[in-house]
Amino acid sequence: MARPRKTAILLTAFLIAGPWAGDSIAAQNCQLPNVTPTVELTETRGDIHFSNGFSGRQLEAKRRRAGAAAAPGPEWHPVGLMSRDLKWEIRVEVQGERRDRGFCTALKHVDLTIGYDRIKVYVDRRYRPGTCQYGVILEHENEHVRIFQSTLKSYIPAIRDQLNQVAHSTRPFMVGSMRSGARYFVRHLRDHLTPLIRRMQSDMDAADRRLDSLESYRATQARCDGW
Repeated sequence: MARPRKTAILLTAFLIAGPWAGDSIAAQNCQLPNVTPTVELTETRGDIHFSNGFSGRQLEAKRRRAGAAAAPGPEWHPVGLMSRDLKWEIRVEVQGERRDRGFCTALKHVDLTIGYDRIKVYVDRRYRPGTCQYGVILEHENEHVRIFQSTLKSYIPAIRDQLNQVAHSTRPFMVGSMRSGARYFVRHLRDHLTPLIRRMQSDMDAADRRLDSLESYRATQARCDGW
């Protein structure tokens, strides 16, 4: 396949730091007062899928691949596991007008979806439904599920407030294309929401560690004989 030739042009210039007058003029001309953004937030709770078909060794391999914290000691091995993946996605609609140097774009609509697509709960296949062991393992893993769902629910008002605040305080922006404008606003919203979502994940992790403490493991194991 033939490739087009590329012509390299070397430019030399003396540069000084500071805003260029043209950029200042373009920013002043980028006003879209009739565009007011609307905001939509969707929380997804996730479908829960249960599995009783994996061995303890396989659950340990899954646990390691997920980067889970080390077990309390070599004598401890997983008999239950829960996996989840928090996802958040931002979609935007922008409105713009052509200017001499590009497009003046404004945020028209924001759609944030946050939550879990799928939550997987595993119980070691040695312990079948109806046994004491199966019941307490499932109860423990379901408590992890409850932690994730309840923590997400508790943060939704703050996430919605932050999303509204950022969306309505975002000013129009000059870009080279409408697509570039959409990417700019997505990055802008994501950067402002990330600290709050990281704090939520930190709270989830802290609650997980409390549930997975050595004392909690011993108390759960003591509820059944024949491990």
